[in-house]
Amino acid sequence: MLSVMIRNLIILDGNGQSVLSASFGDCHSMDDDDSVVSGFISALHSFSKMLSAGDLNEIKLGSLSFFLTNQSDFVFAVSADDDRRDVNKTKLGKIAVLFTKLYSEPHGSADKIARFKEHLVEEGILERNCGKHEDCADCENSRRSLPVAEMRRELEA
Repeated sequence: MLSVMIRNLIILDGNGQSVLSASFGDCHSMDDDDSVVSGFISALHSFSKMLSAGDLNEIKLGSLSFFLTNQSDFVFAVSADDDRRDVNKTKLGKIAVLFTKLYSEPHGSADKIARFKEHLVEEGILERNCGKHEDCADCENSRRSLPVAEMRRELEA
């Protein structure tokens, strides 16, 4: 059993544009269009800033939770389908610190950023979620993926 079920990582720049969108298992992808998911996170984050003095730090949609944090003009978000709130928030904090350090270094090239997902796995910060079953069709998460259309219906309800 894997310790943390973080499904996706989304990193936005100060303008709300996607810098990195990564899935940690084929059946855990939220949507094929990164710009839709990034736009959703960016819009909710901007909306929360307009309404309150604080930042949006958690969104709950059914069994899927998004955790958000800001650091150095970036917005970091992870989606998770477990109930380990504190563990997921701690992982998100580690990701934000590591990415900010990587990106701010003079040699923080696009290649390094593209490889960031694999770096997180190699360092043991995140784990691939798939692998519990030989066939993804047997994975309960393959049916728990939350596409953007369903996210909209959930928010409107």
